[in-house]
Amino acid sequence: MIFIIGSQIRNARTGWISAILYSTSFYTSVIAGTFILPDSPQVLFWLLSIYFMVRILESKPPDKYLAGHFILLGISVGACIMSKVHGVFLWLGFGGYIIFHRRDLLKSPMLWISGAISLLIIYPLYQWNLENHFITYNYHQGRISFWGIKPDMDHLLQQVLGSVFYNNPVNFILYILTLVAIAKGKIKRLPKEYTLFLWLSLPLITVLLWTSLFNETLPHWSGPAYLSLMLLAACWLDEQSNIRVNARWLKPAVWVYIGVVLLGVLSIRLLPFRIGSSQVKIMGKGDISLDMNGWHQFALRFDSVYQADIAFGRMKSNAIIVSDYWFPAAHLDHYYGMPFHHNLLAFGPIRDIHHFAWLNQRRPRLARGSDAYFIYATNYYGPPRAAIKNDFERVDDSLLIPQWRNGKPVRYFVVYRMHNFRGDSLDYLIPGIH
Repeated sequence: MIFIIGSQIRNARTGWISAILYSTSFYTSVIAGTFILPDSPQVLFWLLSIYFMVRILESKPPDKYLAGHFILLGISVGACIMSKVHGVFLWLGFGGYIIFHRRDLLKSPMLWISGAISLLIIYPLYQWNLENHFITYNYHQGRISFWGIKPDMDHLLQQVLGSVFYNNPVNFILYILTLVAIAKGKIKRLPKEYTLFLWLSLPLITVLLWTSLFNETLPHWSGPAYLSLMLLAACWLDEQSNIRVNARWLKPAVWVYIGVVLLGVLSIRLLPFRIGSSQVKIMGKGDISLDMNGWHQFALRFDSVYQADIAFGRMKSNAIIVSDYWFPAAHLDHYYGMPFHHNLLAFGPIRDIHHFAWLNQRRPRLARGSDAYFIYATNYYGPPRAAIKNDFERVDDSLLIPQWRNGKPVRYFVVYRMHNFRGDSLDYLIPGIH
């Protein structure tokens, strides 16, 4: 898609350069392109929306496809917002561009129909929140606040440095130089829609930088904003007639990408030393590579424990898995619960268990007298809280299942056997909602 857009606004070489910048960005190629995150569909629909915006702005009457492009724009923006709420910046950016540069489009009925289509698509977001006391916004309101909070330069620095790394440091420098060149008027053949790309990038980046000054934010939140800058940077590089100038930027970007990816994969699989804590109680704390390794092996080893416990009568046959935080509950559910057909329930306040509060409603409840396993990993130290322990008549001493890397333990999975659920205090219903 980014190749097609680059080709549309300039030529095939611009599209090719855009595709290289996209492929060497850790955000687009790894975070949104490999991990299972809302960013994955968000990026696709973000690019589709840019494409239809460009087609609309380049159309000249009478264009029989113009109405269709408006309809498809409404669909793609709506789908982008449904993927992740950041998609609203597409309409904000396009609206800002129209107000300041193309007011004639305000007279087009199709523009308003396109907006109505987006509203229709995202209506389920409103309906669900209406039925659940707008819990999504109440939750984020608790995470993001500005009143009575002092600026924190550390959070701002984390957002900036994270954005530099996620976009590939070479690419990020290229984006800055492109913006400087635009500001100084040194790019002679800018696409006529270049201000649209600025409207689709700078507002989101600015909002998140301001937010990070008062709150802890994540760098990938601003990821889609850099898609427009990729296209502008590709236009600037394409203007350099000397192929060596292009290679001077693209080759380092490729090598940085390859080096970091290889280093990351080798670190996850073969790192010969421990980079997290060495204390048994919190072993592995600080080693982010453990989030992406060892869970499948643990599932196989724990299933052996589970089957042996049932066979020797240490646990009842209907024993389930219990957790009190969305992570590692989601990993336990994905790698063990669902593949091995065991029920998993998450107990605790909504701010801790997130969507498991709703998943609990769809799963068999823990019957009185049943047994359960409580599991956590030492790199996210979190033994069962007293409230959970008190709901069982007996909790055995923990069992440690080590994870090895290059012959050395890098963390432990801690397993508690809990017996005879009392069934008198754990609330499966969502407070104030059901």
